[in-house]
Amino acid sequence: MTKNMYEPDPEKINEAVEKSKTKAEDYLKDPEKSKKLLDDAMKKAKSKEKPSGPLADLWENLRTAFRLLQAYFNKQYTTIPWASIVLVVGSVIYFVSPIDLMPDWLPLAGLIDDAAVLVFVLRQINTDLQRFLEWENEKKVNSSDKVIDIKLDSKS
Repeated sequence: MTKNMYEPDPEKINEAVEKSKTKAEDYLKDPEKSKKLLDDAMKKAKSKEKPSGPLADLWENLRTAFRLLQAYFNKQYTTIPWASIVLVVGSVIYFVSPIDLMPDWLPLAGLIDDAAVLVFVLRQINTDLQRFLEWENEKKVNSSDKVIDIKLDSKS
């Protein structure tokens, strides 16, 4: 069977993720660099058309990963294991980088390898991503449950 030219090699995906881990740790040691990376990733994501079909779930998980990083960098959500946050940052580095397994300027192929790396990482951290979503939902519920009781003095 012939390999599809648009399908990245799983071994190369694993290699790319491993290489990006070291870079990710460097980013995580520098808050300004981390925030710029996230900003660049969000800009790149906004510049792409929102996918439909099977890539829609990936797109939603990518947006969740961005929110997770934002909460982590702002020290609002820090209960994620170090290995998982390194993987997320590494995949974002890969996503932002124009030079990867298949350069982004190649029509379709350049985005497929980004998607393959993101799927690989997001599957590995799925439990942590779900915990983050639960934390986000709990935060929303807790803030909407707050009731403000105001007593008005009636002076007549």
